[in-house]
Parts: sequence; C-alpha cells; structure tokens
Amino acid sequence: MLRPRHVKEGSLFGRKSAPSPLPPPPAPARRFTDAVETPTTVIGPGTRIKGELNGDDPVDLAGTFEGHSRVNALYRLRTTGRVAGDLAAISIVVEGEMSGKMFAAEKIEIGASARVLANVRARVVAIAEGAFFDGEIHMEGRAGSATPQGFKEKRKGHPGE
Repeated sequence: MLRPRHVKEGSLFGRKSAPSPLPPPPAPARRFTDAVETPTTVIGPGTRIKGELNGDDPVDLAGTFEGHSRVNALYRLRTTGRVAGDLAAISIVVEGEMSGKMFAAEKIEIGASARVLANVRARVVAIAEGAFFDGEIHMEGRAGSATPQGFKEKRKGHPGE
C-alpha cells in the first residue's frame, strides 16, 4: 500500500488514533454451572451405563449411571438423570436422583427437583426449597461451625419458580 511520506503508520490523515479501550473483564459466575468448561461428557436421557466413570472433563448426565464416579470437574445430574453409586467431583449439581453411600465435592448444589439418598461431604452445600434429602451432611474446611445454605430456585424451567 502506498502512503504519503508525511502520514505515519497507525494514524489517520496524520492524526494519532486514540488507544482502543480494553474489553471489560468477564462477569463472575453466579453459580458453578454458569462457567462450565468444554468439552463435556454427555450421557443422554435414553442411555443406561453400568461400571466406573473416571475423567477430567465435566459430565452432564440425563440418563442412568450405576457405579462409582470420580470426575475432576463439574458433574451435573439433570432432572431425568439417575445415579446409583458413590461420586467424587470438584463440584456437583443435582437436579435428578442420586443414591449411594457418599457424594464428595468442593461444592454441592441440590436443586428443587432433586432426590438425594446419601451422605454428602463438601466445603459448600446448597439445598433448594422442595428438594428431597435423606442423609448426613459433613462440611469441611471452614473455620467455626458451618451449616448448609438453603435457596429458592429462580432459574427458568426449574421447579420452585
């Protein structure tokens, strides 16, 4: 491209252009499901699996899984999903049915449509109004006494709106 000698690169008609503003930082996630990384292992509503599940990617389960799971990411159980077995993950969101001895995670959210029949071990536990829970809650890693937090489900398409 030809430029007149008196016009410098990066300027418009010899004028310096204003520096472009930096893009705003991403908004912090309100819930850990708002910031799901990809790829995700998806188990659809018509799928039934027996065995063991181990991995580093998030899991989105709408089918049935019987066995033990260890996931180094988010494990989300949809309303049509069912898990029978022990589960350990970084964070767990339950909207369906879980039964087993123990579910362990940093954060566990039990939604309004959930049915949980197991003990829970986590640093943060939130249970929505309307959820069914039968088990013990063990909260770890906090100074002083810790109690589970209740919440009213406000997301669209979920019971309790």
